Amino acid sequence: MVSSPQLTRDLRSALSAGELSVAFQPQFDLVGPIATTGAVLPEPVAVEALCRWNHALLGAVSPELFIPLAEAGEFLDEMDAHVFARAAAQLTQWRAEGHLLSLAVNASPAHFSSKYAHAVLAGLDALDLDPAAVTIEITEAPSPQLRPPMLAAIQSLHAVGVAISVDDYAAGDTTVAMLEAIPIDEVKIDRSLTQRTDAAADDAIAAVVESSGAHGWRVVAEGIETIADLERSRARGCHRGQGYLLGMPMSADDMDVRLAKV
Repeated sequence: MVSSPQLTRDLRSALSAGELSVAFQPQFDLVGPIATTGAVLPEPVAVEALCRWNHALLGAVSPELFIPLAEAGEFLDEMDAHVFARAAAQLTQWRAEGHLLSLAVNASPAHFSSKYAHAVLAGLDALDLDPAAVTIEITEAPSPQLRPPMLAAIQSLHAVGVAISVDDYAAGDTTVAMLEAIPIDEVKIDRSLTQRTDAAADDAIAAVVESSGAHGWRVVAEGIETIADLERSRARGCHRGQGYLLGMPMSADDMDVRLAKV
């Protein structure tokens, strides 16, 4: 058994050595028809970049374990920057090949500041990548607090066209009223809410979708794992969807294969 302190040191070493990889999970437009049985899915409209770590002794380590270690070790900002740089470079290649995908990357609210925004903008400039092709996802749990540094970062990114998303909506205590107070472009419905079938879940998502019309938000349903999840998300008015039914997180090479089939 590897201790948490040792695992943290191993993680930091893996980050420094460039040994962390990036997986990409596709997102699809739910407005048009989607066939999931016996047919090839349409080309995704976006991909979410997800950090992956394969430990020399333990094998694949869950992000639910190593991300808190990076945050506690105060190098999660470096990890997010690493993922963004690799994912943005890959997106640039796909777009050059004619696949007009967008990219979603995660950022911890703990370090969402002007420094982070400047790093993102510098990366976009270096790659000559359209800022409108990038969405920064800020986790909803705990509720994102609109601290002055966060607001300044959002404003810097918005100024050039980068979109801001609140991730995992319904995993914490954020309300629609709280969302309306934050200058955002997208709300991602947590899988726990996507997969519920009760009237309360219908009402909760309906409130987000209704507000999205007034504020120009995009609503993305996460955790679509069954045909029923897909049909329910479309009926609820979600604009985009992602989940294992539509596509597992995959390597860039596997995504290349998938894109070639469209």
